[in-house]
Amino acid sequence: MGKMNLLKANWEGKVGQTVGAKWKDKSTIRTYTKPSNPKTEAQMEVRGVFGQMTAFVALFADQIKYLSALNTRGMSVRNAIIQANKDQITAGTFDATTLLVSRGGLPNVTGVTASYATNKVSVSYTAPVATNITSKAKIVAIAVDKENKRAWAAAELFDADALDINTGSLESGTELDVYYYVIDQRGSSKVGSPSAHATVTVA
Repeated sequence: MGKMNLLKANWEGKVGQTVGAKWKDKSTIRTYTKPSNPKTEAQMEVRGVFGQMTAFVALFADQIKYLSALNTRGMSVRNAIIQANKDQITAGTFDATTLLVSRGGLPNVTGVTASYATNKVSVSYTAPVATNITSKAKIVAIAVDKENKRAWAAAELFDADALDINTGSLESGTELDVYYYVIDQRGSSKVGSPSAHATVTVA
């Protein structure tokens, strides 16, 4: 429902076949046009992938709110991750194994092995040796159980060359998507590395 203000000669919202709105602090009026929603096959495919990705990323986005170097520019970490993976949405295929949860110019850890035992996912790695990485740099790891809609995250300094993600007891056969990346501090800003992926199956 629209509102008409005759004293100011403007209106907001839909009034009859017109729509009033603000644009650069100016009142504007345009003819109402019904939005098109053809629901083509391609459109529905894109919407489906967007829905899958949104639901998947929502499982862990809040947990890495302060462990992300993505430039959110006023958006949530979840939306920043979706923005970083718009190529998947455009292509119409969601692939958790190539999903980027971090990106940037830092080198990532190498020699990664990930396994599950005694209520935790253990990630072993070799820390990168680079002049642009400080002693405050951390490895961040995320384990996602897509089937049961749950996720866990952890972060540690490079000291131990290993990181544990406490998940609690998991059923045999549970498949986890594990993401890991490097994050470092530059003053008040964070910088990161492109994330990498590993798959862990609970024995």
